[in-house]
Amino acid sequence: MLKVMIIEDEPLIALNLKKILEKKGFEVTGHAGNFEDAHNLFYANKPDIVLSDIKLENDESGIEVVKQLKKMSDFCVIYLTSYGDDAMIEKALSTNPADYITKPFKEIDLNAALKLIATTIKNKNINPDFYYNKESQTLFYKNEQVILSKQESDLFHICYLSKGFFVPMSSIEYYIWGEEPTSNSTRRGLIFRLRKKLNYTIFEYSSGLGCKVDEIA
Repeated sequence: MLKVMIIEDEPLIALNLKKILEKKGFEVTGHAGNFEDAHNLFYANKPDIVLSDIKLENDESGIEVVKQLKKMSDFCVIYLTSYGDDAMIEKALSTNPADYITKPFKEIDLNAALKLIATTIKNKNINPDFYYNKESQTLFYKNEQVILSKQESDLFHICYLSKGFFVPMSSIEYYIWGEEPTSNSTRRGLIFRLRKKLNYTIFEYSSGLGCKVDEIA
């Protein structure tokens, strides 16, 4: 079930959207009307899709909120707004939205956009060469087990649990080392060794975002 987050400062509209989404089989993680609430809700639930108004409470911009959220991980976004001028559309396009629907929106238009996005997400490429058994924490490449050390296995596992999304280094460090102080060279060495064993595929590192495992079986 795909997860959807709503960014909308009008509670009645948010409630209407929630009903439409749940009727179509989506899981609604909640709604927020400003950046702080949106950031917390996004971090806690990691939605696949975000429906966002452009003008939020306290004159905040939904476009800017989406830009900030995309620094944490990627997702599909649909803008719902009463602002349809060219300048606003140009700003919205900078975040690569899946659709831009003007208010008052028709449910049929929203349904079409959601169906297209859901199909795209479900059909996105999954690396067929890798298979991971999360119960035994065993990774296979073309049916051959990839031998990992305890720390390499822990690093892969915590990232696999959030596959497709970046896991912050702070969470990774606590999961692997707990309260034990860890040097930059130790962290970099672990990441380098794991990436090398995976032939620099499916595992990604970003100094600002953390580590991520791509979609695999």
